[in-house]
Amino acid sequence: MKHNKAFSLGGIVMIEKVEKTYGVFSSIFKGVEGNARDFIPQIKLLVYNKLTHSVSAHQIPNTYPSEAMEQLGMKKSVPAERSIYRTLERVGKYFPVVLDRYQDLIVKHGLVDKKQIIDFSSSYLEGNKAELGMHGYSRDRRPDKPQVNFGISTGINSIPTALTIQKGNVQDKKHMKTILKLVPKVIPKNSLLIFDAGANTKPNKEKIRKMEHHYLTLKPKKVKTYKRHIKYFERKILAKEGKYFEMNERHYYCVKKKEDDEINYIFFCPELYETQIKVKEKKFKRQKEKGNKMLRKRKTEKIPSDKGWVELIPSLQKTLFSINNPYVNGTEGFFILESSVDTDPEKILRLYKEKDKAEKFIRALKEGLELRPIRHWNEWCIIGLFFICFLANFMINLTMFLAKNPVVKNAKLLKKFLINLTETVVYPEKGFRFHILSNVSPQILSIFGDFVYKFEDKSLSLRW
Repeated sequence: MKHNKAFSLGGIVMIEKVEKTYGVFSSIFKGVEGNARDFIPQIKLLVYNKLTHSVSAHQIPNTYPSEAMEQLGMKKSVPAERSIYRTLERVGKYFPVVLDRYQDLIVKHGLVDKKQIIDFSSSYLEGNKAELGMHGYSRDRRPDKPQVNFGISTGINSIPTALTIQKGNVQDKKHMKTILKLVPKVIPKNSLLIFDAGANTKPNKEKIRKMEHHYLTLKPKKVKTYKRHIKYFERKILAKEGKYFEMNERHYYCVKKKEDDEINYIFFCPELYETQIKVKEKKFKRQKEKGNKMLRKRKTEKIPSDKGWVELIPSLQKTLFSINNPYVNGTEGFFILESSVDTDPEKILRLYKEKDKAEKFIRALKEGLELRPIRHWNEWCIIGLFFICFLANFMINLTMFLAKNPVVKNAKLLKKFLINLTETVVYPEKGFRFHILSNVSPQILSIFGDFVYKFEDKSLSLRW
């Protein structure tokens, strides 16, 4: 006799709703399976895992019951561990194909936004044998671990359009060249690309303009360059030629400066000035407390003379005035946005602040869908894992996009409600099995509506 089984249903409901509306899995993966059995259901299983408990690949057969596999369309109830790894590897090998089909899908259904935000991040790997793993700048503060860099492009409507994967030592300005090969495939002409200072180079901006698109980016904070613009800002403000406005309880002064075909928007924010001064004061205070230790470690300087080498020994001089903070450089409170678009400063700042959509997407990948740490060593498995997480995040954002008034928007919190939505399969001693749907919360109804009741057992009313 079989025992009753209960499993999380939320991820399955999301997969089936998106598949019914857009045919995501059949459009992207059809023909990629080769001779593999249950290829598309296994991809659904990998996405379902990311939307649920996010266990490692080799724990999937031990975590989810055969009843959950059946709901995902699996003919063979529980796939073997090696079969799951092969599916993940196959997705990685065909990554250019599946990404191209994904882009065709979002274009077909009109999901591409004209305003695209590009951002880069990294995730660390366990072990040292992965070819993609390289030591570089770690956004996760794990410089001891090899990194894999990835870049994403997402519309202001939160629908992602591109994914790139690079070795961990690739800089953002170089990575930008790769993503610029993918984004223009789907966006219409005269679209706006928004990105951070790390990818801001003259060749990248020229390339965007040659593609007949516009850009909006932050100018790298080099003191000499900034001070030149600050002098211009001060002259224009004194001449009352700048603009003042308020946004999100902050005050901004802006002056526009045109250089060649580019507009520089020079901003000053008093609240930002106070924050940056406080941070630098704390840093200076910590360094002064460390001063004696630093002095002991310092090597004394030696200079040659006619009578031999003269050693310079440092000594302490007591003064009646305080030491100036060397970290305060006069650029505090200022930031400069560069754009090929000449428009109102308030509008341009609002557009740049939309950059947090990409940051939220990356945070959802890492924290909500638990991308890190990556434990695969095979290059194709690593790429396949990134695309599975990217697809799962796309499904979350698309579901939110379709929902009229979703109560929950954070991926990490949403997963809790998806996990709580439960289906129990009951096996009576005498009789056929039946299903019980439970934990249908208001939050779940705000996301899925009546579609969730499709998974309710309609035969129960006939039995009792």
